[in-house]
Amino acid sequence: RRRAEAERERAEQVARLAELDRRAAVTAERARMARELHDVIANHLSAVALHSSAVLRVADLDRAEIERSLRVIRENSVQGLAEMRRMIGLLRDGGDADPAARPRLAELDRLVRHTARSDLSARLEVAGEPAELPAAVELAAYRIVQESLTNALKHAGPGRAEVRVEYGRRLVIDVSSPLGRDGSRLPGSGSGLVGMRERAVMLAGEFDAGPDGGRWRVHAELPVELERTP
Repeated sequence: RRRAEAERERAEQVARLAELDRRAAVTAERARMARELHDVIANHLSAVALHSSAVLRVADLDRAEIERSLRVIRENSVQGLAEMRRMIGLLRDGGDADPAARPRLAELDRLVRHTARSDLSARLEVAGEPAELPAAVELAAYRIVQESLTNALKHAGPGRAEVRVEYGRRLVIDVSSPLGRDGSRLPGSGSGLVGMRERAVMLAGEFDAGPDGGRWRVHAELPVELERTP
């Protein structure tokens, strides 16, 4: 009888632990999806809002500027819809995203080109020899740059945003932009910064963001190889 009770207690403990693991997995998955949805929506809608506002408010925009803004609005609308469909498909299927649909660091040049206001431009510098990276690292790096540029579009002062990606023993990402009028204020609602930090920490990387000599600087270091779990 004692043995039966002991076995029952062990079974109950195993069941409780399994339920805790399940809840932790659900919480982690919700956090991951929240980061993805925030990054996808914030970047594309910010670009659409900024360029449409410029077209509506600035009376003396020439035709070339209007056409450029409309092209940016259309491209961000199309890309935003495509990424939202990818996210919805992922939620329905419950699997991982199609690798071909994931953003890649090779596409950063296009992302940087479309980060522009009338008084803000952006420039990309790549150092080192680009290497094949784990999908999780490449996605995290792309999203960190994307969110940093979105914040720059919304909050930076006039000037130029600088993006530097360096390949080496670690993948180093550095994004800086001129501080806005209220230089002490954190850009955005804070969820973007939290999401960027979570992406880096989950990969055993490093993340830092804050004012630095009249500019807002985001710095992240990510591993180029992930440790294998036994």
